[in-house]
Amino acid sequence: MEAQMSVLVTMRVKVHDFEGTKQAVAKYGDAMLKAGCHWYKVYQRDGDDKEVLWLMEFDSHEAFEKSGSEFEEDFVSLINPASDWDDAVWKLSLRSD
Repeated sequence: MEAQMSVLVTMRVKVHDFEGTKQAVAKYGDAMLKAGCHWYKVYQRDGDDKEVLWLMEFDSHEAFEKSGSEFEEDFVSLINPASDWDDAVWKLSLRSD
């Protein structure tokens, strides 16, 4: 079955403390959803809770870029990254159902 247009955004980063990620979600999670994010999930690496992976779905790459433009600086500041971000945008190609 051909997939409907959608992109999955992955953002991977090392943090100094996961508490900042919790604060960013508490402060901006609803804003992300209102700005076009269909859903998001945040994972911590098994065995290294300072490595964080964000998964988010948007209608398009452009929708992702636009979604955090108003609060990106504070969002990143709260997360307090200890490494560079490894971001990727993946286009949906196939799906079950």
